[in-house]
Amino acid sequence: MAALTMPQVRIALRVALAVFGGYALACAVAIALPPLLPLPRAQAVLAATLLGFVVHVVAALWCFAQPDLRRVAVGLLLPATLLAGVGLLLAKVLP
Repeated sequence: MAALTMPQVRIALRVALAVFGGYALACAVAIALPPLLPLPRAQAVLAATLLGFVVHVVAALWCFAQPDLRRVAVGLLLPATLLAGVGLLLAKVLP
C-alpha cells in the first residue's frame, strides 16, 4: 500500500476535526448553555443537547468549507475549551 499523499492526509485531518472537534464543541455548548436558559433544569438540558446536535452539524460542514486547516482547528477547539470552562464555572456558581 502506498504512503498517504498530502491531499489524503488533509482530508483525514478534516474528517477527524469534523468528528471529534465538532463533538467537543457540541458537548461544550451542552455544558455551558443549561445554566443560562430560563427553563426548568430538565428542559434546559434537553434544549442545550438538541442545540448541540445542530452545532455539531454546522461545525462539520464548516470543517470542509474553510480552506485553512489551522483556522478550522483553532476555530473548533478554542471555543470548545472556553465554553466548557464557562459551563463548568457556571455549574459550580449557580445551583
